[in-house]
Amino acid sequence: MSPETVSHSDLTAGFKLAMRRLAATVTIVTAGREGRRFGMAATAVTSVTTAPPTLLICVNRSASIHDIIVETGRYCINVLGTSHAPLVGPFGGASEGEARFGHGAWSDRDGGMPYLDDAQASLFCEVRQTVTYGSHSILIGEVTSVHLSDAVAPLLYQDGGLAASSPLGG
Repeated sequence: MSPETVSHSDLTAGFKLAMRRLAATVTIVTAGREGRRFGMAATAVTSVTTAPPTLLICVNRSASIHDIIVETGRYCINVLGTSHAPLVGPFGGASEGEARFGHGAWSDRDGGMPYLDDAQASLFCEVRQTVTYGSHSILIGEVTSVHLSDAVAPLLYQDGGLAASSPLGG
């Protein structure tokens, strides 16, 4: 296949195709309020800085979890491993509300913040800044606590599907 340049009129379609080439770790973002749990699958997660430890997430303002995070000022990023592939469907929209948490082993901490017991990592964050851009909010959160498991086998989203990583020799 030869390289191709996308015209401005096809920019959105070209952007979507380009993003299929950007492999990303799959996470489940969670939040809680008044005994209710909220969660969504996400790949729009990245570290910002280590001093202080900070992550950002991008959340569509129409997502049910959006207002909960904004109002409570807290969220948890659960980094998924390959064994968690069955959770992506329910948290990606196949299930709604509390039914999503019927998949996987979940615990709560700090007043109802749900986290996945066997996630590769669960990073608990407090929102420090919110930036609105387009249809989404960029939520910048300072990490207040980290829960780690021994496994390091990240679940990736690549070319429209789930994938696994493998170390390169060397």
